[in-house]
Amino acid sequence: MADPTPKKIIARERRKHLRLTAMGAVNLAVQGEEPREVYLASIGRGGLGIYLHREIKAKKLVVITLKLIEEDPDGEELKVAARVRWASPVGRLYMAGLQFEPMSDQRYHRLLKHLNVMEELQL
Repeated sequence: MADPTPKKIIARERRKHLRLTAMGAVNLAVQGEEPREVYLASIGRGGLGIYLHREIKAKKLVVITLKLIEEDPDGEELKVAARVRWASPVGRLYMAGLQFEPMSDQRYHRLLKHLNVMEELQL
């Protein structure tokens, strides 16, 4: 009997790195469009998942602005470039998986520090 699991879902679960469940608004900028608020679903060392109100095409290059969780209560922002790997409608919304583009060691260190704090909060 054939496996009834849709292939898209199988592909989404093939990750090199753990993804942390996350909630909150982040800023998404696509070249040639006004920046927009989208909703974080998950984040990890290799990328993130988002929900958004408007469709976004696979392979688009975007910039995401994350508010980092640190000791400073005002937080700090980190802009990261990412490539849309997939996007699918989910009810009246869309969900997309983004893979981070290569970044500097300093920027990656800041992202990892943020993820470590998030992981500690989820335990």
